[in-house]
Amino acid sequence: MLRDYLPKFLRKVLQADSGSASVEAPAILTTVEQTEAEPFTQLMPTTESTETEQIIQKIRPYSMVPDSGVEFLIKAVQSIYEQQIEGDFVECGVWRGGCAAAMKLAERSLQPHSQRLLHLFDSYEGLPPVQPIDGPMAAGWQQAVDSPWYFDNCTASLEDVQRNFSQLGLLDSEVHFYKGWFETTVPEFVKGKSERKIAILRLDGDWYESTKVCLENLYPLVSEKGIIIIDDYYAWDGCAVAVHEYLGSNGLNHRIRSIPDFSSAYIIKQAHRDA
Repeated sequence: MLRDYLPKFLRKVLQADSGSASVEAPAILTTVEQTEAEPFTQLMPTTESTETEQIIQKIRPYSMVPDSGVEFLIKAVQSIYEQQIEGDFVECGVWRGGCAAAMKLAERSLQPHSQRLLHLFDSYEGLPPVQPIDGPMAAGWQQAVDSPWYFDNCTASLEDVQRNFSQLGLLDSEVHFYKGWFETTVPEFVKGKSERKIAILRLDGDWYESTKVCLENLYPLVSEKGIIIIDDYYAWDGCAVAVHEYLGSNGLNHRIRSIPDFSSAYIIKQAHRDA
């Protein structure tokens, strides 16, 4: 997460020491989360297991996502295996590969010889320019090149990511890399893949256009009860607009849910609400 430009309560959460008590969210948000029926409580981060802690520590140098977000991702992998949900793992916006590596490590702990593929989309050259729809905070972040959270415009080369995967023992034939801007690589990927399924779709493209093109092309491939994680839903205006537009224009009833510290959001692809 790009912390300097997040709401104050989120900055406090993310700046807290790992494992410390979470900061209380605004009352209205807490009320919504407590009163809404939550059929996927098994996804909520809880006390970390030793195995989960080990995965988080392994990938920590390669991710900006707080521990709670990584733990949620690990639980998402466990959940799709428990429910036998078909499909691969896809991440759009890889940075140094930490979250993608967490998915792969969690999968290996459950099924060492899995045939699921991991598809990693990124420019590997940083973020594209902010557009007006992304909001003034996004523009301010991209202009603040001296900020400690700028991270060279979130740039990490393909070679760096592959090196990180190799050091973690994860660079194998099941990991596929797609270098280029999403508007080119993502539509090209889906051509001829109407039967291909996605179990977990993690979107970390920050801006409106990046989120929009990924939803338009990849959402149709997500399996029923597959999990869609939107990393920047609370961070940037354009990302939230793209999510709302896509759900509304397609008449989708999905509830947008939050992990406890509101650092990211997720959706369960489900045709109808369960009783």
